[in-house]
Amino acid sequence: MQIAEERTLEPDEAFGLYDAVGWYGYTKDVGKLVRSLAGSHLVLTVRNADGRLVGLARTVSDGETVCYLQDLLVHPDAQRSGIGRALVEELKRRYEHCRFFLLSTDAAESPEAEISHPFYRALGFVAHEDQGMAAFGLPVKR
Repeated sequence: MQIAEERTLEPDEAFGLYDAVGWYGYTKDVGKLVRSLAGSHLVLTVRNADGRLVGLARTVSDGETVCYLQDLLVHPDAQRSGIGRALVEELKRRYEHCRFFLLSTDAAESPEAEISHPFYRALGFVAHEDQGMAAFGLPVKR
């Protein structure tokens, strides 16, 4: 598996991956999606043998004290093959000097959490509340 840095993706391949995993909030405006990738601190990708984009992780960071894992996607055809784990491990290595390495994911009550929460915990992530912390966000703009 080859992990590469790619900040500029073709709109159709970015759309294809985000659409395949059901992240329709991102695919409503493909131009905005492509600009968000270009404006990220780091975008790591994995492609299959045919060159098709099958995995992506992107960060928002100051590069020194905090790294936010904004997106982690693996195409459904390539899930459970170690791509997501490899992307997160590479990000953890690259940002090990940062004080905070954070991510947000689905609420514990959501069906997706049955998969994502154990996955992130297995990679060493600890829920905010388990650390005596809280996270806040403004309501999602639709």
